[in-house]
Amino acid sequence: MSELRRDPISGRWVILTPDHSRRPADFTPPAAPIVDASACPFCEGREAIAGDELLAWRTNNSQPNTPGWQVRVVPNREPALRVEGDLGQASDGLFQRHGGLGAHEVIIESPRHTDSWSTMSEEAIGRVLWAWRVRIEDLQRDFRLRSFVIVKNHGAAAGARQDHAHSQLVAYPFPPSVIESELARGMQHFAATQKCLFCDVIREEAALNQRVIAADEQVIVLAPFAPRVPFETWVVPREHAPHFHSASEGLLQAVAKHLRDLIRRLDAALLKPPFNLWVHTAPISDAAREAFHWHIEVLPRLRPVSGVEWGSGVRVNPIPPEEAAQVLRDS
Repeated sequence: MSELRRDPISGRWVILTPDHSRRPADFTPPAAPIVDASACPFCEGREAIAGDELLAWRTNNSQPNTPGWQVRVVPNREPALRVEGDLGQASDGLFQRHGGLGAHEVIIESPRHTDSWSTMSEEAIGRVLWAWRVRIEDLQRDFRLRSFVIVKNHGAAAGARQDHAHSQLVAYPFPPSVIESELARGMQHFAATQKCLFCDVIREEAALNQRVIAADEQVIVLAPFAPRVPFETWVVPREHAPHFHSASEGLLQAVAKHLRDLIRRLDAALLKPPFNLWVHTAPISDAAREAFHWHIEVLPRLRPVSGVEWGSGVRVNPIPPEEAAQVLRDS
């Protein structure tokens, strides 16, 4: 029997249609290589092709734009937004336009083409998170940039154009609508209760312990109450913090540990699925300090989105989160 659920943080509705005849692996699309390693611009030794680095974790005193790095950040070669862009506004009645101000960077997560988060060490994933944090810290000094989103596309079905492990950082001069919606609901909840909505969700999920996949004193990993896709998972710091770039080294390493563990569980349960991952961090705003809580969302790409889902904005999910959490706990 189907069930409607509303996500308390975003406010979006989903329809759960449990199909107990299907096993997790039944949803997994076939893997598809994207580019031959011999043509990969992200591999060590091809630094000139990838572009001049903005940041790198280097060993043995190696020089910028040469081999010897563990993580490397470069400008996106086809940026959606540019720091040199103009924020000038034009309006034709109801139609508003702005110049393409922002930033679009690529974080190359390993010098080795075959690495993935399930094979990389906790320390290596921690260095990726370090690069995310440092680049946001740098970009947020530009008063024109107000919001930052980290995105990782893994696999062709998730939109990746390179097999080599990488992620992207996009900076906007405004809060994207998804962040704006989460912040608005957080502010409403805080105004009514003087509490963080995200913190309240964490407390209730921990108390119920039905959708928790893993947890420790610093981090909780859970299947959200109203998941958009089968096996959607959130990784959330327990302590309230609006901004990802304020995370301590200790917290980043704890998050890295849980991310590695989560991807390994997904790989075991779903036969190495493609997935999207993103970091939602508060926009640069005083209003966000009490009402927003940074978090990471991981969405496996196991089935296409139907026209009904696109047209209505209501996703249909055949795997209840309680079942997904149990599968991942057992993996």
